[in-house]
Amino acid sequence: MRKYINCYYGIDLGTFNSAIARTDKDGVPRIIKSDVLKDTMPSCVYFNRRKEAVVGASAMAVMQNNLARAMKNFNPGEINAFSEFKRTMGIAATCYSRNMDRSFTPEELSAEVLKKLKSFVPDENIRSVVITVPATFLSPQCDATVRAAQMAGFMQVVLLQEPLAALMACGPDFREKDGCRLVFDFGGATFSATLVKTENGVMSIMDTGCDGRLGGKNLDREIVDRIIMPQLQKDYALESILDSPVKKKILRNGVKRFAEEARIQMSFKDAYHILSDIGDLPFEDENGEEPEIDIPVMQQDMERVLAPVFRQAIDITKELLKRNSLCGADLDALIPVGGPTWSPILRRMLREQITENVDTSVDPETAAALGAAIYASTVMPDQCWD
Repeated sequence: MRKYINCYYGIDLGTFNSAIARTDKDGVPRIIKSDVLKDTMPSCVYFNRRKEAVVGASAMAVMQNNLARAMKNFNPGEINAFSEFKRTMGIAATCYSRNMDRSFTPEELSAEVLKKLKSFVPDENIRSVVITVPATFLSPQCDATVRAAQMAGFMQVVLLQEPLAALMACGPDFREKDGCRLVFDFGGATFSATLVKTENGVMSIMDTGCDGRLGGKNLDREIVDRIIMPQLQKDYALESILDSPVKKKILRNGVKRFAEEARIQMSFKDAYHILSDIGDLPFEDENGEEPEIDIPVMQQDMERVLAPVFRQAIDITKELLKRNSLCGADLDALIPVGGPTWSPILRRMLREQITENVDTSVDPETAAALGAAIYASTVMPDQCWD
């Protein structure tokens, strides 16, 4: 048996994306790249006809293809790809796969995600891990997360609340210096604002405000409904599709990937062109034309659409501060966490409406995983494997 000294692992098990990080003997946490060399991996699982589990980017590609194919005859077809199962962790919910002819619990699907993350370290059999959970998770959800980790082969599992993990990633000043910070976690599917107090080097959560149905998917839905769908309706004859709730839902789901890409691109650009390729919308309108998406967007267009969604999160944050008798000036820092917080629209709104002390020094998409790896170095034994 070999022994690897001072090697510690942390995982951010997210609703839409997950990540794994490692702290080596130099004490510096590093993200372990996925099989497609990305910092994060889609929390998506697909069961193919050979009864194999396909996880991550490949599973997400299958899901996107299924959504596009559903537009061909406006039939949703068989369901064998799943995401967002973290939402139902710890409750009696299942996802049925026709290819497997059985139902899977959220814990079983999460275990597949964790197994895939482990596979990115092919030369080690990782037995101990710190996994992040939302600050709002109660005992049933936490217990379910531990069960998922055990199914994935982890022998020792420590859970760490996501806001604390994000602060751990911000550096020793945030971990050791006394003060009050706010973690503004706007993820793909959920939002939480958490007040964290550090006193004598000990971090503790003071209070949390949240909305379990507010996140990046709401932003994408607004882009679909207020930018993409109106333009398609203007350019093509889609009355019969839009008059059918089932067909309209299939169309909205099918074009959502264009909305998500536009949102991501506009986090780093002043302008973007939403374009579909031939065959991306594989159906004909009532005049026999195959629709195409061709929409230029500017930052002011995105702000008109996205600002109302961001305002919901900011209002929750303001209420959190108010009930704790605090204001923005009392915060030593506000730390944005989650992919959507790259948005310059949101960051400006946070500075204008909450506090000027918005700290963007860490990658909001990987902060939780990095913080978990740092925490692992303080609570985990040295890693061992056969």
